[in-house]
Amino acid sequence: MDWIPLGGSPGGIFNNLEVFVHMCIPMKERLETGDGKNLGLTFTNTTIMINVAVDLGGTNIKIGLIKLGELIASTQIKACSDQSLEWNLDKVVKVVNELLTNNQITLEQLGGVGISFPGIVDSNHNKILSEYVKYKNAHLFDFDKWAQDVWSLPCVVENDARAALLGEWSNGAGKGYENIVLLTLGTGVGSAVLVEGNLLKGKNFMAGNLGGHISINLNGDKCNCGYIGCLETEASTWSLPLKAKKHPHFHKSSLSQKEVHFETLFQEAEKGDALAKELVENCLKAWGVGVVNMVHSYDPEIIIIGGGIMNQKDVILLYLNDFVKKHAWAPASQNVRILPSVQVDYAGLLGMDYLISNLKN
Repeated sequence: MDWIPLGGSPGGIFNNLEVFVHMCIPMKERLETGDGKNLGLTFTNTTIMINVAVDLGGTNIKIGLIKLGELIASTQIKACSDQSLEWNLDKVVKVVNELLTNNQITLEQLGGVGISFPGIVDSNHNKILSEYVKYKNAHLFDFDKWAQDVWSLPCVVENDARAALLGEWSNGAGKGYENIVLLTLGTGVGSAVLVEGNLLKGKNFMAGNLGGHISINLNGDKCNCGYIGCLETEASTWSLPLKAKKHPHFHKSSLSQKEVHFETLFQEAEKGDALAKELVENCLKAWGVGVVNMVHSYDPEIIIIGGGIMNQKDVILLYLNDFVKKHAWAPASQNVRILPSVQVDYAGLLGMDYLISNLKN
């Protein structure tokens, strides 16, 4: 197969080659192989395929049918992440088949299946490496056999943060950039890194994924990963109630009468609650330190911030931009841009579609 070298971000290439899209020729661009080399651009057949994308979250599972980077049907179901991965995927199969029927899509129109997973993923062999606290026995699951048995389709598996980064790169805030860090702030803190247009993976597929587990407090609490003072131990949805309830003034705070999560925290801080204001400031500072660590480690052009807490994006982004300008090394401190995610709900699905579309035949 002949390869045509071609640079630039996926968004730019799609725009430049719009004529080919209208000719119904799907593209493979910047295919990443195991050794991380960019092979360029190739064309496959003249049939526009529809891809099945699944984003396995800790709370919800998002499912989409995607054609030429456009979501044509989607839904989400409740994740039962205390159950096995196989049990959850049985539910996914039923929902996907309903979507196909409702949209009059046949199996012959499908190109592949993409699964994003909240853990360390060997994307070369579609294998889960981390024995994650959710979706038990996922590290034993054979995704390739499952996709073949159910739909006779090829399968791609990738870490959820890397999938979200690719979704933003191809269809969101990352268009036009080649060096990107993505941070998701929510239940935990996820991260992924793009360097010169390549996903950073490393020998053990961990590189760039553990931004939430870089220690920022040597005297901090033990993280659920076993380390001490991790970023997500200092500022995440799961750790926030623990931080609040162990504070000596918790019983005097309005937070003691409420379920403690970030929406409540910011609301009570705006009302002047002293503990809420203190916790907001601590979280902002922790995230600021985490972002500066990412700037120093990966020297990105932009840092995309997403996740469940971004309802307060105006406050968070203003703080983070100021913090980076004050504390990061120049010239990055003045050049790096901190942006909100654009594909808030569907970045992971779009990222998996991108990977399926770039599968090497």
